[in-house]
Amino acid sequence: MGRVDVPVDVSSISSGIDDSNLRGPSKEGECLSGVEAMSESDQTAMAITDSQRAHGTGVKKHMSESFIDPFEVSIDVTLDDDDDDGDDDDKDDPDYEPPCNITIRPGAETFESLPLEDEDDEDDEDEVRNLETTQEEVGPGIRKIKTVEDITTVLDGQPCLTYIGQLLVLAMVKISHKCEVANCSRDVELSTEFIGSAVYLQWACQLGHIHFKWCSQYVLNQRLHAGDLLLSSAILLSGNNFAKVDLMARMLNLKIVSKSTFHKIQRFYLVPAIEEFWKEHQREILSKYNDDRLVVLGDGRNDSPGHNAQYCSYTIMENTTKDILEIVTMDKRETERKSGNMEKACFVKGMESLREKNIEMKEVVTDAHLQITAVMKRTYPEITHSYDIWHVAKNLGKKIVKAGQQKLCKALQKWSSHIVNHFWYSCKKAATYEEFLDVWLGVLHHVVDEHEWVLPYVNTNNHCDHGPLTDDREREWLKKGDPAHVALRKLVLDKRFLNNVKYFLNFRSTAELEIFQDLILMYAGKRFAYSPPVYRARNLLAAMDHNVHNNREAKRNKDGEVIQHRHFGKKSGRWSATILKEEKTYPHIRDLKKHILAKRLADKCGMQRQLELTATDPRQISQHLARIPPPPTSVIVQQQLERRT
Repeated sequence: MGRVDVPVDVSSISSGIDDSNLRGPSKEGECLSGVEAMSESDQTAMAITDSQRAHGTGVKKHMSESFIDPFEVSIDVTLDDDDDDGDDDDKDDPDYEPPCNITIRPGAETFESLPLEDEDDEDDEDEVRNLETTQEEVGPGIRKIKTVEDITTVLDGQPCLTYIGQLLVLAMVKISHKCEVANCSRDVELSTEFIGSAVYLQWACQLGHIHFKWCSQYVLNQRLHAGDLLLSSAILLSGNNFAKVDLMARMLNLKIVSKSTFHKIQRFYLVPAIEEFWKEHQREILSKYNDDRLVVLGDGRNDSPGHNAQYCSYTIMENTTKDILEIVTMDKRETERKSGNMEKACFVKGMESLREKNIEMKEVVTDAHLQITAVMKRTYPEITHSYDIWHVAKNLGKKIVKAGQQKLCKALQKWSSHIVNHFWYSCKKAATYEEFLDVWLGVLHHVVDEHEWVLPYVNTNNHCDHGPLTDDREREWLKKGDPAHVALRKLVLDKRFLNNVKYFLNFRSTAELEIFQDLILMYAGKRFAYSPPVYRARNLLAAMDHNVHNNREAKRNKDGEVIQHRHFGKKSGRWSATILKEEKTYPHIRDLKKHILAKRLADKCGMQRQLELTATDPRQISQHLARIPPPPTSVIVQQQLERRT
């Protein structure tokens, strides 16, 4: 079916919005729709001056009021095979993941736009030249591998993690071959020992007289090595998984911390440090908005699809700056093991948290979640509630396609994307319910080749807003009163749909939150299991990653030109290009690692103790997700054997 590609061809149905302030004077005699004119120049079409923002001049809903320009979003209105048996208009399913493809505004980085691992980077050519050279390295301390037989030397060798400072200490040491203890002149022998990722070298004689002892790493209190602590930190802070890193180390024959040591370090130092660091980071972010009434965006994400999710994370983002203000995680044990209730519970918890921090909100933008809509009406009536326009348009498109699959309604399918375009335009142009009806209902006339009608529906608009139409049309006009037109009339005049128009009129989008949900996947993949504190810590790391890299500049080549990356959308079936941004620098990680090291140095008890669960840990409710306690493994095995026999 068709796609909604905006702003390339937003609406052949309606226009008429006065955006001359945005695109400059038009040529005399031109007859372009407002949206078509906006597509003439990507550089000027959406330019909004500071004075317009301050005084509210120009277009009624310019993009400084919305997180992302929804007219730069593509919507796939094709009905999926598994979506043709129900109505998801209410978005009540907390695990709902839109099947539609989103093309974000130019410059927004998505995982599809990231370079492949096997792509060459011209910036790294100098490094490659330094790694490979025909110049021979010679010296007694340089061992060269020249033959195939020498390969075993490399494979059997034992790499280790070491600090250059410790190597310099070792380089300055002079070791005697004979024991220098009185009355002992035995030979001094070298022995090695691995403790975690650190290697110890010890020179001692047969009687145990230690001549010199060297460690490859710095040693913290109670003999915990800095490399072990920082390696464990790096695994978590980079969003990695210990099992994968451990497998890589085994392939390399590299000694690292054990699984139990990693989890102890994570439990005692990493998770608490990340939580404390986030609170300080959040205070800095919120301090910028103490005197403002904010428009915030909210969206939830489950850790797995379907109704069996264990965790839900709900993110609240400021609409203008794209700062993440709050992120709430919840275990389904906190909602009586009902995954469907987690998004609502997270939303309420996040709203109350921001209120406790004296953040004043004038508008909240969410998807069309029925439970959240009810909460907004009942608990926050003074706050305007808006729906994400993309989700609404997507659901409308699915309904049109589904209606077009009915007998005698096939012609409606070719109009699906254009009707959705018209819905976008109607929401953008209208400031009131009456204005929306005047524009929106005109589609019933347009599809039957009527572009003027006798009486307006509400105010004074009794014609289409588009310019002259061409004769070479790809779609046939519908016939008034035929089944396809009747089916469309039912959708356009649907009472429930029209009752929700008030949620569309502010023309908001949560597309930036959709991008952030992808970033969470880097830190908390859906195919891995985490304890509740670790799952929250990984979500907090994603939030801090987003905030510190929020305003990166576009990446440029040596000639100063902006670098763009092309990628092919499998669902959209087309090529597109996105502007690459400068590489992330993670400036907060150094301070976070410093905080982790400080926590270890301040710990007088070490890790050989029982860590009690916090009062808010959902494992206080139940140790297991199952509703019944698990029987002993031996009993389960016996029951399975009995069933087989």
